[in-house]
Amino acid sequence: MAMAMKIPPTTPLLSLCLTLATARPLPCQDDYSATVMAGISNRGRHGTSPYVTAGDRAYLVGTQDGNFPDMGDHVPGEMGGLWLHPIKLIDGFRAAVTDLETDREVTLSESTEFINYPYGNRFRYGAALDSLEVERFQFGPDRQPGLVVQYVFTNATARPRRLGFLLSVKTDLRPVWQSERLGIHDGRDSVGWQSDGLFIARDTDNPWFCAWGVTPAPGARAVADPPPIRTNGMGVTAASRQTVSVGPHATSTLTVVIAGSATNRDSAVDAYRYLAAHHADLLRTKKAHYASVIDRARVRIPDQHLQEVYNWVRVDAEWLVRDVPGMGRGLGAGLLEYPWWFGTETYSLQALMSAGGAEIAKETLGLLKNQSEKTNGNGRIIHEVTTNGVVYNPGNTQETSQFILTVGQVLDWTGDMAFAREMYPAMKRGLHWLLTDMDRNKDLFPEGYGITEVTGLDAELIDVAVYTQRALEATARVADMMQESDSAARYRRLAAELKARINNRFWLEADTSYADFYGTRDQAVSAAVGAVRQIRLADTLTPRDREMIAYYERLRDRYAAMPDTSRGWLTNRNGVTLTPMEMGIAPRARAIGLLEKTRREDVGPYGPFLSAVERQATMTIGTGALAVAESNYGRTDEALWYMDKIVNTFNRVTPGSISEMMPDYGCFVIAWTAYGIVVPLVRHVFGIEPDAMHKTVVLAPHVPRGWDDMSIESLPIGATSIDFSRARTDRGIEYRVDGSDGGWTFILRLEDSPGATYYLNGKPIALPPSGIRMSGTHNRVLVVGAK
Repeated sequence: MAMAMKIPPTTPLLSLCLTLATARPLPCQDDYSATVMAGISNRGRHGTSPYVTAGDRAYLVGTQDGNFPDMGDHVPGEMGGLWLHPIKLIDGFRAAVTDLETDREVTLSESTEFINYPYGNRFRYGAALDSLEVERFQFGPDRQPGLVVQYVFTNATARPRRLGFLLSVKTDLRPVWQSERLGIHDGRDSVGWQSDGLFIARDTDNPWFCAWGVTPAPGARAVADPPPIRTNGMGVTAASRQTVSVGPHATSTLTVVIAGSATNRDSAVDAYRYLAAHHADLLRTKKAHYASVIDRARVRIPDQHLQEVYNWVRVDAEWLVRDVPGMGRGLGAGLLEYPWWFGTETYSLQALMSAGGAEIAKETLGLLKNQSEKTNGNGRIIHEVTTNGVVYNPGNTQETSQFILTVGQVLDWTGDMAFAREMYPAMKRGLHWLLTDMDRNKDLFPEGYGITEVTGLDAELIDVAVYTQRALEATARVADMMQESDSAARYRRLAAELKARINNRFWLEADTSYADFYGTRDQAVSAAVGAVRQIRLADTLTPRDREMIAYYERLRDRYAAMPDTSRGWLTNRNGVTLTPMEMGIAPRARAIGLLEKTRREDVGPYGPFLSAVERQATMTIGTGALAVAESNYGRTDEALWYMDKIVNTFNRVTPGSISEMMPDYGCFVIAWTAYGIVVPLVRHVFGIEPDAMHKTVVLAPHVPRGWDDMSIESLPIGATSIDFSRARTDRGIEYRVDGSDGGWTFILRLEDSPGATYYLNGKPIALPPSGIRMSGTHNRVLVVGAK
């Protein structure tokens, strides 16, 4: 994945679900998390759009009308359904209900409403039969290899109802994408009915099993030769039928449990029985987990829409956590096409750690390190690894530098010495690979493809250079932690030298822009030729495609006629030319000029184009990176302008999420969207700069226009947790800094306001240039008379 230019039924469980449906706060929750936990409705729209029922072990993808059509491209038509990586279990299921008194049958094929909760989903089918309301609620228990689905029948009449319930399941036991490279091939499925009301399916060529059933199941029986569910693959359809009674003005619930195993039959059956017995407790655990995610690092800001999106992008990231035996646990990229792990996920990890998610950040980085060592063994970080360990791309160059700088940020936030000792050797190996193997001419600019995968753009790229500069700074800080002062000094010297070279050699004064890459004339010609070749891969060329081909051919000819000298070249005008601002290494005056030019010339309705030449595609990561860039130069309102572009695409496809490609295509949920929301909000607006190793936190807020009151609470940093707020009171502006551990130092940096007086915990003070130093667990700064 890269920035490509082309683009059982128990009363307690039921009552708990109904409580959430009415959006009342759960016990032990305040209104903050309860608002998010109440979920978001699609209001009957977008029925054919996708959703996910997320668990870290198993997840289900279908459409919001309750169906399971063939979906996806990596394995055509096979990316939906129920996955237990590294295998798929089923394509989907469907249910039908019969009124046994009238013999009228209705297939539950079109929900009237879909509600997405952080922890699961609800489908409302309305009055499926005369005065009989039907709902379907489902969730994926975390750390469990299966799914729980509940059908709830509500009888609005004064007479008892006897219903027939038919459940059909289409198996599709098959391996994840690229498994054939390991000699693993899909076989035909077979399925058998057990006397205890359980179906067990297996792949006849592999030890893959799926077990499912309905509880309670008195009188359940298998249906001979059920009508097939027609989807891709070599699965089979199996169905069961049973009766359910619903009293007058009462409800009844049937619970469907689907579980599996990639190794043996007994594991699948054991998982089924555990889920069937414990699903109510597992649901309570899952709700508590998501409530804790929402309450951690919670913000209260005047912009309620931004606050809502801030909460949901953190929820979305939890949906994408994959825990696969034999591989590890880490943050996947997006659904439905990218459920596995990527080196570029470091964007997402920077966001997560800024909102208290350091543990999953550490787990993901550890997984990437281990898989990279297994595949490359030389410090290079892989680009993409599937859930059975197939590495599709051993790594674009910038991914190694991004990995290193992200490890550094995790240590800034955690001060975790064990993690530092684990990662420091990998950081050093990565830098060695970047500055030796990938820097053949020894100019400090590593060579190779960067995040923008454009054919022919294999050179000394701007994003690779910039991220390497930050990687050197990060490794210097960790070297200090390891008490390797000589190494730290060397890394800092190289970082300073590389920063100067970037701002000298990559800057094109005539274009008032940073170059796409630094290299030779032949490389510039190759980049233009590669762009043409990539555009021509399209099945049908649009008029715009032909314009772009003509542009790149003219560029090819113009560059071919120029002197053959190494210099910066602006070929594709990719969004990564803004990385010097994203990482804050561009001189301020130059940065502001370029940021203003970019907004004026190269920004569309949803943010910057991936290529300012093609002007077609926009991604949340590109828009988010510009929000981060504006933040680095104190341009708070400008940063919020870009953040608002992302916010305005919320709920376009799936309630509670934002699409990869703006405004509404690509993956329907993508992890790295959090980068452009969380990072500028937490690190810039609240101005939180942690140094957990030295138990110090700098607080340098940049308050947006019109924001008088704002707070962030329960933000984990190292072994402490902080609350930080700003409020306008009758006496003046009050800042509160509270920590759970008294051994920390807080430094509040404020711009001096002429005529203002400052008080720390009630005592007047002068405003030090370095900021107001505080210690202890409760601190109050009052600013009186600020302009």
